[in-house]
Amino acid sequence: MTVLIRYTLKATLFFILFQSVYAAPNSTKECNGVRLETTFQSEASWSMCATLDNNEGLVINQLNYGVASLERRVLSKASLAQLETVFDDNTSTPAFRVTKEGLGGSKTIPLTAADCPQGKIYPDTQGRKVICARTQTDNLLYKYAYQAQRHESFFEVFSISQITAFQTYTQRWRFYESGVIEPSVGFSGKLPRFAPANLGFGRAVADSNEWALGFSSYLGWRLDFDLGKDPNNDIAEEIISTPSSSRRQKTLSTTNVVQETARSLNPELKTTWRIKDGDETNASGQAISYEIVPSQYHQSASNVRGRPWLKNDIYFTRYHECEKYPSDNSSAEGCPRNVLQYIQNNEPIEKSDLVVWYKQNYHYLPRSDDSDYISTEWVGFQLMPRDWTANNPL
Repeated sequence: MTVLIRYTLKATLFFILFQSVYAAPNSTKECNGVRLETTFQSEASWSMCATLDNNEGLVINQLNYGVASLERRVLSKASLAQLETVFDDNTSTPAFRVTKEGLGGSKTIPLTAADCPQGKIYPDTQGRKVICARTQTDNLLYKYAYQAQRHESFFEVFSISQITAFQTYTQRWRFYESGVIEPSVGFSGKLPRFAPANLGFGRAVADSNEWALGFSSYLGWRLDFDLGKDPNNDIAEEIISTPSSSRRQKTLSTTNVVQETARSLNPELKTTWRIKDGDETNASGQAISYEIVPSQYHQSASNVRGRPWLKNDIYFTRYHECEKYPSDNSSAEGCPRNVLQYIQNNEPIEKSDLVVWYKQNYHYLPRSDDSDYISTEWVGFQLMPRDWTANNPL
């Protein structure tokens, strides 16, 4: 297995003189961060530019996936663009971990070899070693009786941020040999304690007169798709599997999303969305695409707290440079404040530079087992290649 990883601190001087307001900057520009490239034994490969943003923390740029001697671009930029947290007693205002406090800069923790076993640690632009990259083996990719089976590997990139005296967040991206992308956040830290005034919101801490409160966190992922050669011709498609009233049959419907809009998940339905290229196809004539596979339906849209961007689970917008965060976005450049406002003008998005905003909820309840250190819990989802090739190249 060959793993080639390069790092550069060279500043990028990149100017675009004639750029449409609807088009993202060139996603193949020079990497001003950590250039990561890995090739598996199957010759499947990933290449990307990993950077550390002061607000978003770990950001994946210029992501390409190669398989069967064919490499294509997947994403121009992908990041955790918001992390809003509030304690269950609702006595304090929500904390915006990304836009107000920042997940990068001095908040990222320098890593040691113990944090990154069998991997390599890379520095940020300040020389602090804060990015771990490593290759690991996963479970079975497929198995058929005793005739065929295959294990797969994945390439993992992560950083760790310490935001408060209590809360620690691990941003982790896994890139599988099969083409699957798995972004996730690990919640951990030290159990926060409060004055002994339980009103039904918390739980007593063992051998203490103090109480521990639960909290809710709302994750806002930003995915700027640039499939294939042309970054400005992507199409969003909604896929719904609906059970009959008898629950014995399911019908499938697929519909293109033609203008900026939002959707909410329904646990009674199986709903996924795929982003497909407007021109490029596989050898069978099917449009190459990546499918967004949601997870943790049970927490979806359960508690919007009156916050506008929490009203829906997924948003589809046309690229605008100043639309950086799903909430608490700066209005200095004339852009709206949150993603619900981004979609109000219903711009056409079919065959455009498409941005997907995916919201996830996480609710933590304190356990005796967590005193004093909270066991890491992971919140994430998958992006799965669909019709990337005409058959399974692995």
